[in-house]
Amino acid sequence: MARVNNFSCEPFRSWNRLEPRPRTAEFDKVLECGVHDALWMLTRQWQFGELKGDDTGSAIFAKILMQSTSLSRFKTVNGTAQSYFDDQPLEATIEDMPVQLNYKDRLEAAYFCMNCLDRTAKKLNVPQYDRKTYRARLHQLYAIGDIPAVEAGDPRDEILSKAELLTNSTLVMVAGASARLYFDGLTLYQQFTISNNNVISAVSNGNAQHQEFVKQALEMFADWFKKTHGTKFSASANATAWMPQQLEYQFACALPNGKADNTVLTATEYSSGDLEWYSLDVQKNTPVEGLSGAATPEEQQLVKTELLSVIPREAKFAGAPNSRWWQFEDSRIDLGNISADTTDISKMIFTEYALLYNTDWLIVPYEVKSGTISEIRGIVVTDVFGEQSFVAPALQGETDNWRSWGMFNLSVAGGNSEEPADTRLFIPPATIKTLESDPIEEVHFVRDEMTNSVWGIEVKMDDHLGSSLDLHTFAKNYQEYVAAFDEQPPAVTQLPDAMYRYTLANAVPNNWIPFIPVHTGDSNRAVKLQRAAMPRLFKQNYSHVRPRTRLLREGLDTQNVQQTPYYIHEEEVPRAGVHVCSTYQRTRWYNGKIINWYGITKKTGRGEGASGLQYDKTAAVK
Repeated sequence: MARVNNFSCEPFRSWNRLEPRPRTAEFDKVLECGVHDALWMLTRQWQFGELKGDDTGSAIFAKILMQSTSLSRFKTVNGTAQSYFDDQPLEATIEDMPVQLNYKDRLEAAYFCMNCLDRTAKKLNVPQYDRKTYRARLHQLYAIGDIPAVEAGDPRDEILSKAELLTNSTLVMVAGASARLYFDGLTLYQQFTISNNNVISAVSNGNAQHQEFVKQALEMFADWFKKTHGTKFSASANATAWMPQQLEYQFACALPNGKADNTVLTATEYSSGDLEWYSLDVQKNTPVEGLSGAATPEEQQLVKTELLSVIPREAKFAGAPNSRWWQFEDSRIDLGNISADTTDISKMIFTEYALLYNTDWLIVPYEVKSGTISEIRGIVVTDVFGEQSFVAPALQGETDNWRSWGMFNLSVAGGNSEEPADTRLFIPPATIKTLESDPIEEVHFVRDEMTNSVWGIEVKMDDHLGSSLDLHTFAKNYQEYVAAFDEQPPAVTQLPDAMYRYTLANAVPNNWIPFIPVHTGDSNRAVKLQRAAMPRLFKQNYSHVRPRTRLLREGLDTQNVQQTPYYIHEEEVPRAGVHVCSTYQRTRWYNGKIINWYGITKKTGRGEGASGLQYDKTAAVK
């Protein structure tokens, strides 16, 4: 009860507390909190008006109308629309880039081909089969070749080209040890797929008794090669989702929505290598060729409507206050010890929910298949009094009202702030855990304010043996190797009374590739970064220093280099820079199948850089 202090006008509060006083040594009866007069409890409820409440019934039963649809088509930015099959994750389908089989892959294929010949000959009991004879014949037909050395009369361009391989000492040793023993397994596979009869006749050397055995062995080898490497080594990069101008993946996918047309989701800035629901947006404004429009009758069958009947249960989490009497919470989590400032709005909201309203939330379990987009059409909850209540959705994504609430909403691509979000739940068919190799190729894009340019620093490249080379060390060794074949520059005559020495320009390591800003079109403000080249002086002539990684060789491997310049959007390289690397990735899909692919990821850099490039430099003569 409260009494008012007449002098301070402040109420004087006091409480009466009822406590049990056990008179026995055992506390069992006291801790039971037993009720001896249930009628008294009902009377007290009537006295306090609790029996007049109309919202005190506990939920005991719920019915949910759920509609879900599966992903049916996808389209990369450089390719055409294709049907999607869930035999592999969408990440592997989108990120996969064509690979170039290296020296190790060719030798591995040759070694397995010889094993196929040995096993087939043993299985069929082939007479007069000699492994060395067949290996020598295959070496003669499909020689892998040794790495050519630099000759005395080689022109300058050929010396520079040979030096790219000769500087890789590990590759030179492996090639020298195996080129005389084995053959090119890739060439054998390609020739066998073109004309198998000619290859069988050449490998068997016209021996009629060996042709059937050679045919079975080469078919076994071709099946292994196809399963191991597929057609990725011969695929074109023109159909991939990688956009080298933006250093990102771009793709779109379609799902039938039950209204005879498709819901199109687009990803225009996917580069993390971790595909999630927020990587895609709903495309409503711009149609996508091959995806937008009507869905086929077969695709419409992917739309599933299900009425689910479940028993709701309370939402539980670690450290949640327990609703039962005389039951202590887990002491490892102390939600009451959370300290929050006035600006920690999210922390205060979570604490209030956890301590006060956690018993007001119920969970209805429902399993959603990956690769689907789901929508709850309605929920009807039945309480213990038999009353049914229709649960309407929260104001998520439909208003700017501060009371609106939502999670996992899909934004509208190209929409303004007033465009309502799509409140459906999309679970992409992505992997949970992926094994990733060390970077095969790695490039660091850094801004250099002193030279007003961006540098693509090649850090790692493929060593043609399944691993990577450190390009900082490789560039230094390459310069030293080439310098041994260079002509001695003429001696510079220095005047005895000269006070300064003038240098036109200094040099930078040849793994630093410049990107210079250029105007685009007729605009004076729009800027792109164009790949340029540093000059290389060799044998009194200049040539361009070209990049060695595939990440920067965009357009250089075509017939006409001058007509295919490489541009990067200026906004793709912030002041912090970006790191781009390509790796082999491996995962196990839910059907138990092992999936391998070669993909590219982009990460934030570590700040600006300085190349040290200077022009028109003068220095005092010592």
